[in-house]
Amino acid sequence: MGVRGLVVRALSSLAALLLLAGPAQATWVRVETDRFVVYGHGGETSVRDFATKLTTYDWVLRSFHPSTKDRPALTKVQVFLLSDVGELQRVAPLSRPSTQGFYSAVNEGVFAFAVNSPDFGGDDVLFHEYAHHFMLENFPTAYPAWFIEGWAEYFMTTEITKEHVKIGGYNPARAFAIFNETWLPMSELLARSTAETRPSRVNAYYSEAWLLTHYMRSDPTRARQLDQALRAIADGKDPVKSMEEATGGSLERLAASLRRYRKLQTIQFDNPGLVPKMAVTVLPRSADDLLLDSVRLVLSPTGRVDAGFLNGVRRKAARYPGDRFAEQTLARAEFVMGDVAAGEAVMKRRLEAQANDLEDLLLAGTGQLMAGMRDRAVQEARYRAARPLLGKAYGLDKNDFRTLYAYALSRSIEPKYPNDNDLAALREAHYLAPSVQEITFRYGAGLLQKGQRADAVRMLTPLINDPHGGEMAAQVRTMLEQGGAGSLPDAGSSQDAAKSPQPSGQPSAPAN
Repeated sequence: MGVRGLVVRALSSLAALLLLAGPAQATWVRVETDRFVVYGHGGETSVRDFATKLTTYDWVLRSFHPSTKDRPALTKVQVFLLSDVGELQRVAPLSRPSTQGFYSAVNEGVFAFAVNSPDFGGDDVLFHEYAHHFMLENFPTAYPAWFIEGWAEYFMTTEITKEHVKIGGYNPARAFAIFNETWLPMSELLARSTAETRPSRVNAYYSEAWLLTHYMRSDPTRARQLDQALRAIADGKDPVKSMEEATGGSLERLAASLRRYRKLQTIQFDNPGLVPKMAVTVLPRSADDLLLDSVRLVLSPTGRVDAGFLNGVRRKAARYPGDRFAEQTLARAEFVMGDVAAGEAVMKRRLEAQANDLEDLLLAGTGQLMAGMRDRAVQEARYRAARPLLGKAYGLDKNDFRTLYAYALSRSIEPKYPNDNDLAALREAHYLAPSVQEITFRYGAGLLQKGQRADAVRMLTPLINDPHGGEMAAQVRTMLEQGGAGSLPDAGSSQDAAKSPQPSGQPSAPAN
């Protein structure tokens, strides 16, 4: 053949390989385990490896909290590994440029997003967010805000290699703040949340919360003192006095001890070598264009219109006629911010072709709810039209919290709401997804309306202390003080947090 023929043939083969490699690198891969659904587009191996790492991290948290070891994951966390901040802002366009990730548990799913970059502490962002989820799922107690953040900060620095697991390290940005930033007064740290802290001081807040948690956990006596203080605070006692009584000293003395705490106690052991069962799916080409748009729509408040984004979804979906994912994303966009009739037409066509598609039934039903939220004049009719669709979806999967909650919401316009069946649906939805605070809120409000105040207080109090509770925390406080449920927000209104992820989404980024 000759040298030239060999070279030409080799170059042709290389070109063919490059053509094949392009789409493979762009395609989203979905890896599902018993607790997680991980999405990434760095190739199947990297996504599988990260799913394994998450499984190991979950095992670490459960090993430190034995009561959770055999507790199944009733609702899986959907994790998105993003290439850069640009992809993160496609999901949450109003997020700060410094944001590297965030967690959002809403009425249509539990999500965690993280830029897959070593620049901000490697896995710290996602580990921080999953620690929050783990606490909400397993220990929904009225912890003080500083401990909620400090606990997540403590575990987020877990280092996982093929050989070892190390607990108790530090994040460089937090260490920098400890040594170089002015500390917050201890009374301010103990009594306030990040939402009540000036943005320029948020990094100091996280850093001190981490160091205080590390300090209290590193010694058996101090650990017992911490438990005593947390129980007192959960019972409604003053957070400053509770800490002073538990430690037997003043805040000044505690602050001085904290400043002297420099030799961090770490724990290291062999990697257990967990190999979770995985189901791997390469998503359709439509996901390359629409996956992040679809998630943005799930997080977007109903009725908030972004014409440019809406037209972009319509244009992209038109490239994939008959594609299930593209049509579902288009229909959702129309329900959330576009032409409701157009969304109905898409779902009608889909259900006529396949009447027992769970996701189609759920989307068609929640689409009616969204239409009712957008037009109060037809809300009753829309909410009632949703029920047959949601009822059929429930028949296909009785353990899907989304359907249970949507059905209970569809009943909220009825004069005798909540009846016993409504409360049962909310109770089951809360059991299946305790981290979704919108469900907790509405269930607690329903208990309050039915006169079950003690149960309502137990359900709602953790929302008050949520460091990122925002308007919902304020509304719960008002409800409990006034003794009534007041006016409840529409589903989705609590999702406003997605417009600007709070500092929990950027645990390693120094404050500006």
